[in-house]
Amino acid sequence: MLGFPDLPLRMTAGVFHKVATGKQGERETVPLRVIARLPELIDEPMALFDSASVQGALVVLTSARVASGVVIAAVLSNARDANTTVNLVTSVYAKERIDWFAEQIRAGRLRYADEKKGFDLLEASGHALDCGAEPGHRNPSTRTVLRAEDLRNFRTAQRAVRLFSLVD
Repeated sequence: MLGFPDLPLRMTAGVFHKVATGKQGERETVPLRVIARLPELIDEPMALFDSASVQGALVVLTSARVASGVVIAAVLSNARDANTTVNLVTSVYAKERIDWFAEQIRAGRLRYADEKKGFDLLEASGHALDCGAEPGHRNPSTRTVLRAEDLRNFRTAQRAVRLFSLVD
């Protein structure tokens, strides 16, 4: 997954329960058909944002939608699950407020945007896709937001690394 080390993706039983029950009725539930597709949805995001609250975590804007909005997932890299280092899904829910996307972009948290999948949603937030800031920089003009081509190049490089590690 772009932005994370090549580790297994996991979700704890507690997080699964929160997602499937809508946090005990506080939120709309995420249907099991969407939960089952989370690895694919996370691997092919509409957009990725740095988390505002958890260092090292990303918020993944997926292409899945439910009645109350678009489904997002929070993922923490290099987390421990039992005795394994993993990329850990810490939350999944529908994001209802479209202005949230604009807030994230204005704050410079946008790291990746697939203009074909998420252009309408991100543009509806009132911001162009290239207005974020590089991680570690606050100036929006210093960032080039990663695009679908960058994701393809990243995956090609990851496959090459795996292939050469098998040969050695």
